[in-house]
Amino acid sequence: MQPRETMRGLPRLVQPFLTWVTGVPLAGTAPRVMWRPTLALIAGAVQTAVSVAAGAWALTRPWYVLVPVLLLSWPVTAGGMRRLDVVVVHQTLHRMFTASKQGNRVVSELITTLLWRPPFDGNRDEHLTHHAFPCSLKDGDTLYLQSTGARPGMTRKEFRGYLLRALVSPRHHRSFLFSRIRANFLSRSPLYRMAMAYGFLAVTVALLAVTGWWVQWLLLWFVPLTFFFQNQTLLYTLSEHRWWIHGNAERLTKAQRDELTFGRFCGEPVPDTASLGAAGRLAAWTGWWLRMTLLYAPYRMCILVGDTVQHDLHHVRPKCDWANSSWVRNDDLAQGNADRYYEAWGGLLTHVYVGNSVRDWTAVPSAPLTPSTAG
Repeated sequence: MQPRETMRGLPRLVQPFLTWVTGVPLAGTAPRVMWRPTLALIAGAVQTAVSVAAGAWALTRPWYVLVPVLLLSWPVTAGGMRRLDVVVVHQTLHRMFTASKQGNRVVSELITTLLWRPPFDGNRDEHLTHHAFPCSLKDGDTLYLQSTGARPGMTRKEFRGYLLRALVSPRHHRSFLFSRIRANFLSRSPLYRMAMAYGFLAVTVALLAVTGWWVQWLLLWFVPLTFFFQNQTLLYTLSEHRWWIHGNAERLTKAQRDELTFGRFCGEPVPDTASLGAAGRLAAWTGWWLRMTLLYAPYRMCILVGDTVQHDLHHVRPKCDWANSSWVRNDDLAQGNADRYYEAWGGLLTHVYVGNSVRDWTAVPSAPLTPSTAG
């Protein structure tokens, strides 16, 4: 049975939380709230703003309050920023955020200016190349991962060593940050986009000069925008595709292209407590809920944000109702299209292992949803 279906017997009150954490609704159910693109934008903005506000509050408190709050707020702030980037901006590049071409451009340029991300035209060209030649050496994401030292065939120990080095590598962070600076301030962007970048920089410097909030800006904005945003982008990208399974070939069959992506679902089946006593059942359920709330939920909040759980759906059906992709993917499985989908259940390490062909880790074909699995 699919891991999400094992949760069907849990109280109705917790089902929306479990759908969000896992990225999978119960088969045969409909969303209680239909998401819209604007809600995705609002969610990213609110997450960023609330986390920055929590950090600002902590700056007025003793160090033993400040330190833990900052350590929590930094990845959450970066997660909100990434939701704006990898969800909202991503959909503008496909012209799927607003109904008009110009509207997509405006939304993209505003967000990328605030987050020091690439301007619309270059970003769109690079992303469409990614779709045309996924995981090839024409794909900028493949080249980015190679630059960090990623390679196929590593053992778990070798991969963990690579990952720790990449996350703290000054070279990785310097290269990533300089590429963002070049794209915003030193590229051949349209004049209006250069004016936006320099105008935002001038307003920021002027505001900080008047208020003296240099430390606050550094701690609450710059640190999550750089170190945490860049590391969370690396962790996300490592599991975005199965990068090496076809040797970075440019020409692939439809079936091979489908194999490159997989549903990155978070969580595990509910514990089997049939043979356990009362204490054993309590321990098993307590451990399961702790993992769902303290391990998988932060991963969804900070790294695997929004509809990125169903990234395979995006490559199979890029023009679908992406804001409600959890239900769209389930519907596609129920309609007999399971042969195009793969999935891996677990957490961050499981997904990056699968994405990088770490030995003995792979995605499995998604099972068709039938009336028996739908309950």
